[in-house]
Amino acid sequence: MHAREDSVSNALVESFSRWNRHPRKWDAPFVFDMLLRRYREARNRKRLLWPAIETDHVEILSDGEFRRSVAQVNRHTILDVARLANLWSLARLTGPGIFLEVGSYRGGSALHICNAIEARAASFYCFDPFEKGGFETLTERDQLFKVSDFQMTQYEAVVRLLSCKPNAKVIQGFFPAAAENLDLRDIAFCHLDVDVYAATKASLEYLASRLAKRSIIVLDDVNRDVKGVDDALAEFLANHPSFVFIPMFPSQGALLSKSLW
Repeated sequence: MHAREDSVSNALVESFSRWNRHPRKWDAPFVFDMLLRRYREARNRKRLLWPAIETDHVEILSDGEFRRSVAQVNRHTILDVARLANLWSLARLTGPGIFLEVGSYRGGSALHICNAIEARAASFYCFDPFEKGGFETLTERDQLFKVSDFQMTQYEAVVRLLSCKPNAKVIQGFFPAAAENLDLRDIAFCHLDVDVYAATKASLEYLASRLAKRSIIVLDDVNRDVKGVDDALAEFLANHPSFVFIPMFPSQGALLSKSLW
């Protein structure tokens, strides 16, 4: 019981610390909107699915490495266990090459991917504007998000979080411009979680010609009323017929080039 109380106390202290460092901490509309979203997220988590999702004998849920990684990152990500499981399995399925995450927020999913590929010693890069950003470009398709969203994060905090991974580099800036001075070729895996149309479109076009054999792009926010991501993906598939997209529950998908598999 004491361990659980300590965990809750630590989470509250960390949440207050993040809020206290945020440049808009006294901006009442921003704070109200953030609290409203947290309430809606908590309410939705309490809703039961019927029939319930069957978890008995699902091997990854009893995998010790996976469970330790989820416990390590759970205060640094908003991804649920299902999406973390998909990332874990697919990152391990790919061939050799560079690993990327575009849209890292607080760095939890980046650390989780690094944990999944620990034995490979592969180069890993994560990109995000962090506290300077939000979104570079919003269009009329991007109704779910505002420029100020996802700024409750700090570049230095993510650097510290990933400091235990010697092959990981944290890049601050909007992708793909932030990768301009990097030689990113033979990309084996990319977790693309940029939420909006322009960023998704530009990222996919950048990645398409730089992929390695047996590579996978995992997109987040697919088929969950995020029109910008869905539209960018549809346009990419229409212009690149060699690619196939496989949707995954609850709101992800795997993008593969048939010529590379």
